[in-house]
Amino acid sequence: MSAIALGLLTFALLFVLIFAGIHVGISLIVASIVGIWLAVGDFKVALNILSTQAYIGVKDYVYGVIVLFVLMGLFANLSGASGELYKAFNVMFRRVRGGLGMATVGANAVFAAITGVSVASAAVFSKLALDPMTEYKYDKKFALGIIAGSSVLGMLIPPSVLFILYGMLAEVSIGKLFLAGILPGILLSVIYCIGIFLMVRLKPSLIGGNERDVRKFNREDLKAIVRIWPIALLVLLVLGGLYGGFFTATEAGAIGAFGAFLLVLFKRKMKLKEFWGTLIETGYTSASILFLLIAAGMYSKMLAMAGVIQMLDRFLDNLNLGSTVLIVICLIILLILGMVLDSTSIMLITMPLMLPFVKSMGFDLIVFGVIVVLVVEMGLLTPPFGMVPFAMKSALKDRAKIEEIFSGSVPFLLMMAIAVVILMVFPQIITWIPYSVAN
Repeated sequence: MSAIALGLLTFALLFVLIFAGIHVGISLIVASIVGIWLAVGDFKVALNILSTQAYIGVKDYVYGVIVLFVLMGLFANLSGASGELYKAFNVMFRRVRGGLGMATVGANAVFAAITGVSVASAAVFSKLALDPMTEYKYDKKFALGIIAGSSVLGMLIPPSVLFILYGMLAEVSIGKLFLAGILPGILLSVIYCIGIFLMVRLKPSLIGGNERDVRKFNREDLKAIVRIWPIALLVLLVLGGLYGGFFTATEAGAIGAFGAFLLVLFKRKMKLKEFWGTLIETGYTSASILFLLIAAGMYSKMLAMAGVIQMLDRFLDNLNLGSTVLIVICLIILLILGMVLDSTSIMLITMPLMLPFVKSMGFDLIVFGVIVVLVVEMGLLTPPFGMVPFAMKSALKDRAKIEEIFSGSVPFLLMMAIAVVILMVFPQIITWIPYSVAN
């Protein structure tokens, strides 16, 4: 069987299995077994090759970064950090029109630096931010869009589960990816705040016409801001240590997890039941991610052995398209897949195919990784299966319709597209911090 036919067959099989409701990891393994079996002609040899790949897939200690950052995020959430962040940013932005919306963006940006999961941010801030914005007569779709849009910062601002996955698949430094995500995360946050300001300026009815709180700064306001110092210290410790080169990403995860644990103790939120539940959830989440990485490794092995990657590389060379055009095509494919698949599945399915020719073009893999994560995150907001709107719907139940959330997210999708264009034109925004550390 030719590489083209084998590639198309296994890719079709993969999508059929996923849309049939089979777990993406199982789907990747089945497609890998079938692909190598057809390539070598021996079922037992196919199983032996893939069992070896499973053994070597996650044996390196660097994979501990997944467990540690998941644990850090869960402990931070247990400490009540999200609520304190939201109150503090409300104080800072309350005198600005659209200030509650900007506060949601700011709080989500900082919360992203300790969680790394967009869906978690969406669920948490749906409960925290919607009521205050409703009280100030924010347009409901506008308020829901702010929450949905700002929640995607969870995967862009480090630590990020998608950066960890990409780093493993692309074999690039996770620490550099974390550092590379800082400025793009800040850029997107600023674009969101500017967008909110312009939207309420052009259409005051989005915030009921008058939302500014002109009360003088008082002692309670100061307390609200000061109360977030442990969270700020934790973020500075983890990211500052990475930036300063004092420890690796794995060591940063360990320090962050321990710091978040101390934060729970400091806030007196530690109870045996919640502590045990956090450890169990960490185990479930980490095991799921590691299993997916093993499956993705098998899939990559199959593509290489069957000659699919080499065939695709030759095909793209023959097209004589520029590297920028090819990258844009890749991003469009990711965006389309985001309408029907979750972000993890997209990364695991597409990166083994895309990364080899991205490397061959000499495109910076750190830059590509950040842009890929941002585009994949756009998929979290797109209908019909965007994960963030569904997470918000689950958290809000009957208080919001799924159509309202998708509709409210549209302006923020456009703002994300603007961020992608800026990063494509000025990749130095991505590379400045990680390469300045290396030098």
